[in-house]
Amino acid sequence: MPEAETNARSWRHHPLTVIGTAVGAILAVLLFLFIWRVFFFYRLISSGGIIDLPQYPTRLTLAGSRERPAAPVADVVTADDPAVGPADAKITIVEFADFECPFSREAFTSVRQVLAEFPNDVRLIYRDFPIDSIHPRARAAARAANCADLQGKFLAMHDKLYQNAGALKDNDLSFYAQQIGLDLLRFEQCLSSAETDAEIDRDVADAQDAGVRGTPTFFINGARVEGAIPYPILRDIIRQIVSGGSAS
Repeated sequence: MPEAETNARSWRHHPLTVIGTAVGAILAVLLFLFIWRVFFFYRLISSGGIIDLPQYPTRLTLAGSRERPAAPVADVVTADDPAVGPADAKITIVEFADFECPFSREAFTSVRQVLAEFPNDVRLIYRDFPIDSIHPRARAAARAANCADLQGKFLAMHDKLYQNAGALKDNDLSFYAQQIGLDLLRFEQCLSSAETDAEIDRDVADAQDAGVRGTPTFFINGARVEGAIPYPILRDIIRQIVSGGSAS
């Protein structure tokens, strides 16, 4: 057998060559799946279809066994809830979340990255859906965020609450208010106001009417998306909408 042919066969069967080929094949499959998921989610949003993330079944804290309604699209945009981003943004994301929910906290990172990367294209409206039965401090945190919003400091308080989700006692909330420069007297008065609780209750009622089953739940231009979406997928969905047209 010629020496060149023997060397070629040896090279093809070398362990490092086999491993390299296998790793390359796996990476190619993962890349294909990532691209497929981005276009799959984008297509459903564009057609108004509900999006579950079945491959991430634990990224949604369920509030109960409520049946999902037939309509997957809802108008949950409000003018009196905390909002970040231009009013005429091409994409409006309404988020229903719970400050004690670990998956809302996971989504927090993605949301902040989206706001930073698409400051002119995305508007976030944050609405409360505290799951009181399992998150006893979620409502208190929601009160704090709403009261900070009245002083123009919603985003600063929002970040503090998610970054310190294990410390949401009353004295913690007052400490965060002091850190971000709130008028503490106004803040404390707002926390005990019946109107603050009424605002949270309106969010919860609207969420239930829109078919929200748990947190976090997003409405991207009206299309409901359940669960914490990994940032690369959310980013590419937004890029598709910005470049390709409306998602409604």
